[in-house]
Formats: sequence, C-alpha cells, structure tokens
Amino acid sequence: MRKLQIIAAEVISYFFILLFCYAAISKIADFEKFTLQISQSPILNAFTNSVSYGILAIELVVSILLIFERTRLIGLYGSFILMVLFSIYIYIILHYSESIPCSCGGILEKMDWHTHFIFNIIATCVAAIAIIWITRPSRKYILMTIFLLFIFSLLSALVLFLLYEKSEYMIQKENNFTRRFWQHPVDMDKHFTLTSDSYYFAGKTKDSLYLGNIEQPFDLYSLDTSFKKIKEYQIIPDQYDFLFRSSKLQIHTPYYYLYDGTVPIIYKGEIGKHSAKTLSYKQTFFTQLQATDNNEFVVLTYSKQKDIQSLALLLPHYNEYAIVKPELLEKIQDGIFDTDGKLLYDPDYKTVIYVYTYKNQFIVLDTSLGSKKTYKTIDDISAPDIEVIKLPDGSKKMKNPSIIVNKNAFVYKGILFIESPRKGKFENKASQNSSLIIDMYATARQQYLGSFYIPKKTGNPKTEFLITDNTLFAIIGNELIRYRFAQNIIQHFISGEAENLNKE
Repeated sequence: MRKLQIIAAEVISYFFILLFCYAAISKIADFEKFTLQISQSPILNAFTNSVSYGILAIELVVSILLIFERTRLIGLYGSFILMVLFSIYIYIILHYSESIPCSCGGILEKMDWHTHFIFNIIATCVAAIAIIWITRPSRKYILMTIFLLFIFSLLSALVLFLLYEKSEYMIQKENNFTRRFWQHPVDMDKHFTLTSDSYYFAGKTKDSLYLGNIEQPFDLYSLDTSFKKIKEYQIIPDQYDFLFRSSKLQIHTPYYYLYDGTVPIIYKGEIGKHSAKTLSYKQTFFTQLQATDNNEFVVLTYSKQKDIQSLALLLPHYNEYAIVKPELLEKIQDGIFDTDGKLLYDPDYKTVIYVYTYKNQFIVLDTSLGSKKTYKTIDDISAPDIEVIKLPDGSKKMKNPSIIVNKNAFVYKGILFIESPRKGKFENKASQNSSLIIDMYATARQQYLGSFYIPKKTGNPKTEFLITDNTLFAIIGNELIRYRFAQNIIQHFISGEAENLNKE
C-alpha cells in the first residue's frame, strides 16, 4: 500500500510538471497578452511587472523541484500553495470583482471561470493528498502535515488580501496610468447616419433626442427613440441682427437655450415652439455655457484683471454683469491655453464639473461656485506642456500642439465619463487606434471606477457623447450610435459608491 502511494504521488508530481510547464510556456509565447491581462486584475494590476515575471519563475522552479525525488516534497508543497492562491484569486474575482480578466495560458484559457475554479479546487486537493502520501506513515506526522497545509492556506489568503488592499490603494492614490477595463460593458443597439459631422448633442427629453448643427445654428433637430425619423425645427429669435460665430443650442426641459458667447447673447424658448426671446445680452463674453436651474448659468469667460480664463455665474434677472471667479482655475503659464477644459453640469447631483484638457485634473463645484474640490485622473501628466507665443496684434498662440490628456467629457448621476486619447500602461496600441477609450470616475467621493472601449473608424473623427439611464449615445464622425450599458456600469448610477482620489 505504501509503495502504491509513493507511485501515485510521483504520477501526481508529473501531472503538476506538465500543468505548470504548459501554462508557463503558453504565457511566454504571448507574454504581452499575459501582462495586459494581469494589468486588468483588481488584485494584481498595481504589481503587473513583478507578478507576471514572478508567476512564470515560480511555476518553472516548482516544476524543476518536482522532477527530483529529493526535492519532490518541497515541489508538492509549492504546487499546493500555488493552487490555493489561484483558487482564492478566482473566488475573489467571481464574487467581488466588477471586471473578470484572464491570466491563464493555453487550454486553461478556454475554460470559463467557474469551471476553472472547480479545476483548481480539485488540483489543490490532489496536491494535498500527494503530500500526505509522501509523509511518514505515522499519526503524528500526518497531523503535522495537515496543520502545515492549513497554515499555508491561511497565509495564501492573507497574501492575496494584502495584495488587494495595496493594489486598490495604489490604483486610487498612486496610479501610474494603469487602466482597469470591464468585460463587455456596452452593446451597440441602434445606428443612424447623419448628413454630416457637424451635428452635436443639444440634450434629451423622455421620448426624444435633440441635436444641433454648427452649420445651421438656428435649427433644432429631434430624433425619436426608434431612430427612424429626424425632424427639423427652425428657431426664430426675437432679435438676430448680430454677427454670430459660435451659436449652440442646449435643452433644459421644458425649455431650450440658443446662445452665442461671441455676441454675447442667450435666447430662451419652449421646446416645440419656434419663437425664442432674449434672456441675456452683453452680460459677459463666454466660450462655454451650462444652464443650471431657474435661468441661471455657469460660463467659461475671461478675467482681464487676472489675465486668466475663469468660471463665472451668469444671472440674467439679478445681475447686470456676470460674477467672475478667477481663483477657481489654476494658472501655470499663460492662463489661457493651460486652463482649457470642458465645462459640465450634473442636474442630479447639482454639481458643476470642469475637466482640464491638458493635465490630469478635474474640479467639482456647487452651482454657486462657492466650494471647490480638485481631483486627479489616472493619467500621469500633471502639468500642461505648452509653449505660448505672442502675435504682433497682441493675441496669443500655442507654438506647438500640446498633449491632450482629456479630449471630451460627460457627467451623469455623479459619474464622470472622460474620453482619453492616451495609451495607458500595458495597453495595446492596435486597440487604441481602433477604439475610443472612456475612463469613468465617481464625483460624489471621487474614485476611478474603470474604463471601456467604444469602436471607432480609423482616423480622428469628431466625437460627442450623451448618457442617460442605461444608454450611451455617441456621435462619431457622421454616425449616431446608441449603446446599452451592462449592469456593471448601471449599478454605479444607482449606488454612487466611491472612495477618495488624490486631493490637492
């Protein structure tokens, strides 16, 4: 009987040699993919380089130990510990992770995660049995072996827990531009071809999507939810003998606003009606506008006193001029280009968000612009790389194009969606060229939530986004596309759970 146990333990050892060698060789054959998969793990992504090389080294070392009779017991203990680690890791991924990566190789990658978990549990038990069979056949040594296996299991669980805690801390507090991608977060639902790429989102009501067109500034377009028919409504302002240069429309149910900050003027009309009345005229020049509530607006303007782009409150019924807040945006060099960004408003959270274009920051404010919180995105560019030259007429111009950190942004129910054109650590260049990368942050307590891809055509098409409920609308070039969110994203609209990011 004892001889049969030794032979069985030897056969089990050969099984683990085959398993670990095959897995290691498969990972080495496509090491870039393996590294990328490790970088998507919520437990290991902060340690991608060390873990990817470490796993390969340990699997090969354990395989060598299993070959020789003198070191076989140590090799079996190593096999047991590895299988315990893998089993606990998969259990955490299945039950506590929003994203499910794969960090296996070869045929094991074809298994689904539940099957893989069962396989690992069986392999763990087989390794434990082989260790007991090799151990001296006495009650004292067998009990000691079982105790050691129990201790190793507890230590393995503790190691993974500590890795998870440390990884989460590093991702949120010391992120070195490592993204965490969700699996199948969006599905394309409907598609509509527009006549040109000059359309933009004006807003949405319960049953219609509204578009504006920069080439036809006084036309408002509505599209029903079936994406079958687009209607055009011409807006007739009560005065329009101005030189319009950048007119845009914005829906704020049940009204719409037509505005042009170069005049500067704001019109107000009721959705479905053609006539629009002047609401504000010559209060301040502005480049961006967000309607907040009760005919109040936040605008991006210019402070002559501080020589800086500034956020300002525009209150047509209370103030003759806008209330400029030059202290809210951070001037590093010129105060114009380095403060460029995207102005957003979240009606559900009553917050104003400003996302910087050329650095890894966004700020969150209340509607009175009285409070300010500054947070970092996961990008690693903390200061704009901008060189500004002054032209003979006194105007300023960027000498060379700066690196764009945050290209576009949209906020919905406390979740900030940022289109980032930059490739993160361990990411595939081909995926970046064929897709738009969307990073998500919670603005209630500020946390990086994850990222996902949206397919795009080759080149650099103009993009626009609008998000509502479980739907993402995207204009990519002249294509209007509707995507449905998966539950792993929708749950954040409900919970709003988040932790603090880096504060400044």
